[in-house]
Amino acid sequence: MQFLTLRSLLYSLALHAVVISALVANFDAERTPVFKPQPQENIVEAVTVDEQEVEKEIQRLREQEQEKQRAMEQKLKDLEQQASAVEKRRKEEEQKKQAAERKRKEEEQRKAQAEQQRKEEERRTATERRRIEQDKLKAQAELKRIEEENRKAQAEQARLEQEKRKAEAERKRQEEEKRKQAEAAAQRKQLAQEQRAKDKITLQNIVAEIYQVVAGNFNKTGLPRGLECTLAVQTVPGGEVISVTVSKTSGNEVFDRRAVTAVEKASPLPLPADPATLDRLRLRKFNFVFKPEE
Repeated sequence: MQFLTLRSLLYSLALHAVVISALVANFDAERTPVFKPQPQENIVEAVTVDEQEVEKEIQRLREQEQEKQRAMEQKLKDLEQQASAVEKRRKEEEQKKQAAERKRKEEEQRKAQAEQQRKEEERRTATERRRIEQDKLKAQAELKRIEEENRKAQAEQARLEQEKRKAEAERKRQEEEKRKQAEAAAQRKQLAQEQRAKDKITLQNIVAEIYQVVAGNFNKTGLPRGLECTLAVQTVPGGEVISVTVSKTSGNEVFDRRAVTAVEKASPLPLPADPATLDRLRLRKFNFVFKPEE
């Protein structure tokens, strides 16, 4: 690079030297007067030329010479400016070459850095890709686990729902059964109440009939008035009396004995022949209060 600069400088100096030499030679050539032979008659006529005209001519020639000198100086100045412009362009070209060289080196460095960055990016990309693949596999495994848990949860939920429906159905069945039992109990209670009312009337009628039958067989002769005893009577379906005992005496042994005899004579008593009715009315064994009417 320094060799090229020195050579360019030498070429520039040589060019300047050539130009200046040419200008000097031309200037000297212009300043050297050229004498041409004139005819004889012109010499004679020149003697008679007015001196004023000669002075004017001399002045004109001087002005021409000055003008030529100024033109030459301007030309030298222009040449110097041109040389300076050439040198400036050379320096600018050299600077451009240096800038281009720097730019080339910078571009190569940039490309090297870009290549290094590309390789580094590829390495990071490959690492990131592997990490993403691993994360993807983990995510798939996690998703599969979640799906399996969801499936189990759904199955468990379905089982719970089924058990809930069964429990609800069982609850409704139990409620319905309770309702039916309550209705049946209420109905049984009502029937029992109705039956007890009927049994009470029936029992009152039976007791009245038994009292009449026993009173009809009782011998009141010679007994004081107002006596009363309670007899324990045991019967079988159809009214047959199998035993009569005094559970509460009247205080009069004759009265008590005749009361027992009257019950025995009244057998069979007017009792229901149906064993269930006899048991419901508690007439298999009952206490009979006997107090004869006056």
